[in-house]
Amino acid sequence: MKIETIIYDTTRQITNVSDKLSIASIFLFCEKLGNERLSELLYTDNQELFIEELEKEYESYDVDLSVNFSDKNISNSFYLTLEAVKIQIDKDGYLKALYNKDEFALVINEICNYNFNEKEMHSFTINLAKQLSFDF
Repeated sequence: MKIETIIYDTTRQITNVSDKLSIASIFLFCEKLGNERLSELLYTDNQELFIEELEKEYESYDVDLSVNFSDKNISNSFYLTLEAVKIQIDKDGYLKALYNKDEFALVINEICNYNFNEKEMHSFTINLAKQLSFDF
């Protein structure tokens, strides 16, 4: 299930569209930043502080990541979304392992996010083609 669908389902009790968008913005922004940031959002002990720090870090991007936690409906919807994302997106526990700095999860994350330069990619494809060729 995509995060967008989860947000749609978990924010039904909020009537104000801008408040729904505030919840959507933080989850989607963290998802686009990568697994490390998403794992921090999901598993940090203080999401409010995490959001404040993230907003400061990306203030030059002119994006509003604030969530009105003082409103009970918005706060409930945010944490309902948080739990639903944990259940649906992190079924295998990879994001939790990444947040806890599990060595295997860190290596997998590094491999998945590695940017090959042109020379490395050429060498990689040649070696891969050799390994996959059949000798008849």
